[in-house]
Amino acid sequence: MATPRLEELVITIRAPSTPSPAFRFALAEIGRFLGYEISKQLTSTPTRIKTSLGKEAIHYPLEQNPVLITILRAGIPLYQGLQDAFPNAESGFIGSMRDETTLQPKTTYLALPNLEGKTAIICDTMLATGGSICDAVCTVQDRGAREIYVCSAIAAAPGVRKVEGLVPRDHIYFAALDDELNDKGYIVPGLGDAGDRSFGKKID
Repeated sequence: MATPRLEELVITIRAPSTPSPAFRFALAEIGRFLGYEISKQLTSTPTRIKTSLGKEAIHYPLEQNPVLITILRAGIPLYQGLQDAFPNAESGFIGSMRDETTLQPKTTYLALPNLEGKTAIICDTMLATGGSICDAVCTVQDRGAREIYVCSAIAAAPGVRKVEGLVPRDHIYFAALDDELNDKGYIVPGLGDAGDRSFGKKID
């Protein structure tokens, strides 16, 4: 799935010198790219359109748009790229904070549309330990989603293995896969704190 353009975008988000506007733009581009890739797996339906020449053409748009769900706040730029790929999609938002001692996530905010029988794409810029993503997957499953995809810019192998316990491997998308997590649960080599790099350092 990697392309030279996608590699350029990953280099941009990894580089410590990249300013916030360029960092967010690159993440949105990655989200758009991954969204188009995910769309290839979604169900399409034949649609006939008569052109101005009076002739019919057949095309295959999506049968149903997915619901896009992002984990706040780091996932927002990636989510904006997914919105470009699925402009008619409904959206949901999950606020999740990680305890830096236990590395366990805690859901602090939830705003989801009706998910019954729908396909959901859950996105977060980093798939590190997998805790927040797995919590989000369980929440979406409990609300009746028929199919779930996970989308991240950079993933760590341990986190991917954890998510695989809930989501098929071919439903997990990322632009780059790193091998390790450090003792703080950060992806190595990773890119640092995606939320801070997108929006500035938070104090609490």
